[in-house]
Amino acid sequence: MLVYIAGAGAIGCNIGFHLQKYTDSEVILLDTWQAHVDAINAHGLTVTGKIEGHLPMRAMQPTEASEPADLVVVITKARDLVAMMDAIKPIITDKTELLCLLNGMGHEEILKHYVDMARINLGVTIWSAGLSGAGQLNVTGIGTIDLQNIGGNETTGQQIAQLLNQAHLHVHYDDNVRWAIWRKIVFNGIANALCTILECTVGELAHTDTIEAMAKDMVLEYIAVAKAEGVTLDYDEMVTYLKDSAESIAGHHPSMYQDLIIHNRKTEIDNINGAVVKKGEKHDIPTPVNRLLTELIHTKEQLRGAR
Repeated sequence: MLVYIAGAGAIGCNIGFHLQKYTDSEVILLDTWQAHVDAINAHGLTVTGKIEGHLPMRAMQPTEASEPADLVVVITKARDLVAMMDAIKPIITDKTELLCLLNGMGHEEILKHYVDMARINLGVTIWSAGLSGAGQLNVTGIGTIDLQNIGGNETTGQQIAQLLNQAHLHVHYDDNVRWAIWRKIVFNGIANALCTILECTVGELAHTDTIEAMAKDMVLEYIAVAKAEGVTLDYDEMVTYLKDSAESIAGHHPSMYQDLIIHNRKTEIDNINGAVVKKGEKHDIPTPVNRLLTELIHTKEQLRGAR
C-alpha cells in the first residue's frame, strides 16, 4: 500500500514514522518546507521525546508526487488544505482513500470536491508533538486517533483503522466521530488560544487561579453550539477530559503557539474558535468568549507581522 502524508509537520511525521516502522506500507512525506524535505531525504527522520528512533524515509514537495495513492493522510494546516489538494490531484484516483486529521471542523466540504464522500474518512488525534528542526521530530505526548468513514463505507474505514493500529497509533473506529471532533474543539479552543495569548505551556495554564472560571464559560459556549449542530456534550465529561489532557501533556506548547510564537506564522484560530463563533451566529447563539479570543489572536498576528 502506498500512503502519502499530505503535510509533514509534527503530527504528520509522527504518523508517517509509525506507518513506516510497523507496517509494510510504502510511505511518502509531502511538505512545502524544502529544508525539511531535503533533511529527511539526506539523513532520515529522527524522533525524540516520548518515542525515540530514526528511520530513512522519502519526502518531496506535494507537486512532485506522481505515483497513484492508495491512502492520503491529510494533515496540513487548515488554511493550506485547498492548495495541498490541488497540488496532489495527479496522485488521486477513483480508488484513493482520504483520511483527514486537520484541526477544526467542516473540512469535508472541501474534500468532497476531490473524491466521493464514500472515500472521505474524518478523524481526530490527540497525539502531541513538535518539530525541533528540519527532519527532527519531538513527540511530547502519546495519544489516540478516532476516525470514521462519513460516506457510509464502514468497511473501508475499519480497514484504515486496522492499518493505523498495526502502526501502534492507538486508533478507534468511531461511529460518531463528530462528537470526538467537538471534544477536541473544546480542548483546542481553550488550550491553543489561551496558551498562545499568554505564551505558556498547557501545564502552566492549567495551574493558574483563573483557568477554571475561563474554561467554564468556554465549555458552556461549546456545549450550546454543538447541541444546535446535533452533537451532545456533557459538561462534567468535558471538564474531566480537559484536566486529564492537560496533565498528560503538561510540558507541551500547543500547535497554535508553535505557529505564532515560535514560527511567526498565522494560526488556525478561524477553524477552531472562529468556527464556533460562526456556527453560533448561524443558530443565534452568543459566543462572546470565543469571539474575543479569535479577535485577540488576530490582533496578536497583526502586531507580530505573522505571515
